[in-house]
Amino acid sequence: MIRGAQRLGIALLAFVANPVHAQEPASGTQERKPPVFAREVEQVTVDVVVVDKQGNPVPGLRKEDFSVTDEGQAQTIVSFDVIQRRGLERGPSGAGSGSRPRLVTNASGPGERGRLFVLVFDNLHLSPLNAQRAKAAVAAFLDKGVRDGDRVSLISTGGGAWWTTRMPEGRSDLLAILKNLDGRRFPESATDRLTDYEAVRISVYQDTMVANRVMNRWQRYGSTTRQGMQDTRQRQQGSGVPGAIDLYVESRASEAYLKLKSRMRVTLAALERALLPLAQSRDRKAVILVSEGFVYDVSQEGFKQVTEAARRANASLYFVDTRGLEAGLAGYSAQFGTPLEERDLMAAVADVSQEGEGSAALALDTGGFSVRNTNDFAAGVVRIGRESSSYYLIGFNPGDIPHDGRFRKIAVRVQAKGLTVRARRGYYAPAEGAKAPPAKRGTGDSDLQRALDAPGFLDGIPLRMTAYVLEETSLGKARVMAAADADVAELAFQEVQGKSLAVLDTLLVVAHRDSGEFQRSDQQVSLQRRPGAPPRGPSWYSMVREFDLSPGGYQARLVVRDPASQRIGSLAFEFDVPPLGELRVSTPILTDTVQQPAGQAAPSPVLLARRTFAARGTLYCRFDVFGMAREKDRGMPRVRSGHLLRRIDGTVISRSQPTWIEPTSLGAVARMLQIPLERAGPGDYELV
Repeated sequence: MIRGAQRLGIALLAFVANPVHAQEPASGTQERKPPVFAREVEQVTVDVVVVDKQGNPVPGLRKEDFSVTDEGQAQTIVSFDVIQRRGLERGPSGAGSGSRPRLVTNASGPGERGRLFVLVFDNLHLSPLNAQRAKAAVAAFLDKGVRDGDRVSLISTGGGAWWTTRMPEGRSDLLAILKNLDGRRFPESATDRLTDYEAVRISVYQDTMVANRVMNRWQRYGSTTRQGMQDTRQRQQGSGVPGAIDLYVESRASEAYLKLKSRMRVTLAALERALLPLAQSRDRKAVILVSEGFVYDVSQEGFKQVTEAARRANASLYFVDTRGLEAGLAGYSAQFGTPLEERDLMAAVADVSQEGEGSAALALDTGGFSVRNTNDFAAGVVRIGRESSSYYLIGFNPGDIPHDGRFRKIAVRVQAKGLTVRARRGYYAPAEGAKAPPAKRGTGDSDLQRALDAPGFLDGIPLRMTAYVLEETSLGKARVMAAADADVAELAFQEVQGKSLAVLDTLLVVAHRDSGEFQRSDQQVSLQRRPGAPPRGPSWYSMVREFDLSPGGYQARLVVRDPASQRIGSLAFEFDVPPLGELRVSTPILTDTVQQPAGQAAPSPVLLARRTFAARGTLYCRFDVFGMAREKDRGMPRVRSGHLLRRIDGTVISRSQPTWIEPTSLGAVARMLQIPLERAGPGDYELV
């Protein structure tokens, strides 16, 4: 029994040792601009990185040191910002195992710009072997390329992963997700295979030279084509069709091209989806594509859409080619047939080098770079992180340009010699009469979905959120209550028949870390403000959503919107559901409000999503204990608990000695603490 009591005390300390703040008078709220997703941008803003010959960022440049041209025409720089991130050293090794906050808010501080990284694990363009290299590259970036305070998203193009977290606390979560990802592209080993580049050249461009090289290679490797039979027949007839592509080669090229288009369409759509939500953030934004790459196919509209999304978000895309220094010609070796002649071998080398040109072109067009032809991925990803710490924001107004949807080339130059400037190469002009693309099927409201996908938080509506893991509801699942508050003081209330009314759109998604499975709750809430003058200061509306969840790590992402003003608020809260068969304590409910349910003698606590309480009031703390051993003589568990309320400096405000908790007739163990706060002045406290 004593041993059980000791274990319970440790569990309570781990779960409840969170700051408790005494409430202070509410202050006026600052006016916030609605975070509405932009439909069109008049000023063109460019992230500019300047590096020396060693690849180190060059700080200290001035506006006068730069010049910008749009389609060769000099532009006037109307905005210029220098971004220099100082003193952001990475936490010590293992910092990612730090405790998570018990309460999150989307309040944005006045600090300097942060950094947002989106890691795109392109498992649709990764073989199982190169997927291991991709994992090593991502792990190296998480270890050496990020700094404390960075927000990082990890997504996979094939689905199963879309997780956003803050470093260093979330490093362990990202590594756990990464462990479960794998490559889904299995290279063909048949002798009549084609590369993606060959498929594009033959199917799209009807390139007879490439087709003839493919046919000759197949014949060397023993593949049978229709051309072999036709050659004999044509020689007998003394006629031929010059410039024609063998029908079998064309058929195989069309088949390979259809598979390629399907993969590329999904990957480009994932990149666009990752880029679109970044437009509302003023942080430095970088999207890192970890992939074997894909060919450049001008017929794919996705290339333009990704480039335009990067322009609107002012984000750079980087490409990490996981093929590294591999020869790339394993399929052309002597084991498949007669070795290629030198001329054909050089052509094959040139073709293989085109396999990742589409990915490299996207990186170049958006102001990033490619990490290619190297096995030292760590050095490449560290370089990406270093460049995101020192850069310049340059803006210009292109003026009255034709609305023809054409790609307009821009160039940024610096006067100093020996420096390299890296910036995106251009942008797409708006198209006359162009309409916004319709929302994709299954995505629902596009603005809410973008806010849900965004790695950062939107603060158009102030929010705070927590979660309570409670009793086991069914075999292997626990009841989890997600509690959130939204400040509705600045909502656009409208007078309707003498009533002040408003509407709040809410979207809450709870995703399992390891499996990627999620539960989604969409609700529209109607609000009515009490008669009289609008309240001064915050006015919090509380909402609670219930879920049944299995043990594991979870992330709850909340998005709320005022449809009238288009203000949007969003945040994410990470929590764990512990193993249910072991000794555990429910998430303690801290509240200053209780209710008396009908037919119950004891009051029940009201779930809150705040940790501020009025001085001279009463703090209630309710918790349940599960998984206790039962005594042999009584057949009941025996547990005792006490509490300690103290200031952060260690001053004790309230204390109770451990006493036995009397279980119910069913063996349930629960306790409700009532802690007077007469001696608690404003400040931070710990409840143990």
